[in-house]
Amino acid sequence: MLFTQYPDILSINDLRSALGIGRTKAYELVSSGELPSIRVGNAIRIPKTSLLDYVKGSGYNVDNADERRYHEGGKQ
Repeated sequence: MLFTQYPDILSINDLRSALGIGRTKAYELVSSGELPSIRVGNAIRIPKTSLLDYVKGSGYNVDNADERRYHEGGKQ
């Protein structure tokens, strides 16, 4: 399963760890809208579904069962 060790709502640091990217790139993805996110006060949070959609859009084959579970609101 993809990203099972991460919570359903990720912080910027979670995103950095999941994608193996730096702080600047993480903020670029979020601020450009390439990776949809939400603001909670001053904090930026990224739904795991957004991360999965982003990875799937990059050509990575996300397992259909995992993808369906996330989009239907089910737990891992």
